[in-house]
Amino acid sequence: MRRGRAFWKQLSDEVDRGERIADVARRHGVQPRTLTWWRWKLGTLPRVEARFLPVVIKQPVRPVDPRDIELCIRDVTIRIGSDTDVSYVAALVDALRGRC
Repeated sequence: MRRGRAFWKQLSDEVDRGERIADVARRHGVQPRTLTWWRWKLGTLPRVEARFLPVVIKQPVRPVDPRDIELCIRDVTIRIGSDTDVSYVAALVDALRGRC
């Protein structure tokens, strides 16, 4: 039996109100993974925010190059190689701008 977009939106709304996907799927006779797929398709999956994790470096990976850039924020120093892609550096700075 084919079900329309409105049907899946209704089920997704039930999950958004706090019900478990497995419970909603069982009640409506559908597979939980199908409901999860439809939630992704409808754009109703919760957004997972990227976050930074602590990193400990015991020793430098390569010798320090005088052309490298050091980005110092409080007690953290990030060394960026002179050959690093500029778009990566820009994305890193954008990400850090909102956090610090």
